[in-house]
Amino acid sequence: MTVDIKVIRAGQMYRYYLREMVVGDGRRPARTPLCEAQEQAGVPVGRWMGRGLAMLGLAPGQEVTEAQLRNLFGERGRHPYADRIEADRLAKGESAKKAVRAGALGRRVTVTGVDFFFSTATVLVLSTGQFRGCVRVVCSG
Repeated sequence: MTVDIKVIRAGQMYRYYLREMVVGDGRRPARTPLCEAQEQAGVPVGRWMGRGLAMLGLAPGQEVTEAQLRNLFGERGRHPYADRIEADRLAKGESAKKAVRAGALGRRVTVTGVDFFFSTATVLVLSTGQFRGCVRVVCSG
C-alpha cells in the first residue's frame, strides 16, 4: 500500500480539490469543465452527504458543482449557494456588504491541512462554525 501525502496551504484548499482530488488524484487539464474531467478520469461526480445538508438547502445525493466547491472551500468560506443568495439580497435592495455577509458561513477562517490518500476514498469534513462535522464531501478514487 502506498500513501500520497499533500500539504495544503491556507487559501489553496479549493484549488487543490478542484485540480486534483475531484479527478481521482490525477491532474485536471486546464480549462476542462469539471464534469468532463471526471468523466475522462473515470471518476464519479461528487455527491453531497451528511446531517447538515438541509440547513444549507442541499439534499443528500445531490451533485456537487464546481461553483459550490469554490464557494465553500475558496478564500472566503461561503455558502454553496452564495452567488444566488447574494443576487437575491441585491435584488431586494440590500447593500452589497449585507448581501456578501448573507452568503458567508460565519467568520473567515484560514485553514492549512494535510491530505493523506491511501486507496479508495477520501472524505473531507467541513469543520467550521455552526456546521462543524455536519457536511461531508466524498471523492472516490
